Amino acid sequence: MAKMNYEHVFSSAGFSGESFDIAQGPANTGVVPVLLSVGNGVLTEDAPHALVSTGALNASRILDITGLEAESVGNGGQALNGRFFYLSVQNTDITSNSITVSGGSTINGVATFVISTKGDYLFHHIASGVWRCNILATPGEGLATFKRLSFVAADWTNGTANNIVVSQSSGPAAGQIGPHNMTPYDGYLISVLNTSLTPNEYVDVEIHQALNGDITLVKAAKAPAFNGTILISGSLD
Repeated sequence: MAKMNYEHVFSSAGFSGESFDIAQGPANTGVVPVLLSVGNGVLTEDAPHALVSTGALNASRILDITGLEAESVGNGGQALNGRFFYLSVQNTDITSNSITVSGGSTINGVATFVISTKGDYLFHHIASGVWRCNILATPGEGLATFKRLSFVAADWTNGTANNIVVSQSSGPAAGQIGPHNMTPYDGYLISVLNTSLTPNEYVDVEIHQALNGDITLVKAAKAPAFNGTILISGSLD
């Protein structure tokens, strides 16, 4: 099969695509114009091998990739074994409306492969009708992240005395910084750096962590207010 360089985006608005020199590739036969966003889809050997599904699915969908197992004479002679199909799933309602991918025989040893979380999925054909799918690590799927936020001495008195709140998603209001926007948990790895000192020093302050992801720093009442940086490590899942 002739090598193509396509990216197609499926959204609730229908089917749209971007390509490099599309005239050099075959027609996108077998790709349903309303694929996934308002109906099921079927791919053929001439369909793009890199697809992105976005928007709302509105219902569980089925994507049949059996057609990618075909190889017509004169299409470049690409071996079927090793053929790939890349699917990036970014649908807003994927956790409630799944995408079931089916091939000619099995995917990862079972009849179908069900996708119910956002992520990037790489399918490759390893035998007659047999596919293997690898889930590629992407931000938002169980990965750790790191945030660095700064505060000033006045923040210790602008809200509750001797407290600074690092908000998870709102604000910041008086006496707050942020938001840090990480998944709300009641436990993060946190370090506080006093930048009013020369050289800067990591310092111990009382740390309260709430279920909604807010973090409250509490310094001793007699300790002077200081400029600083808070370092937060947490997950994105």
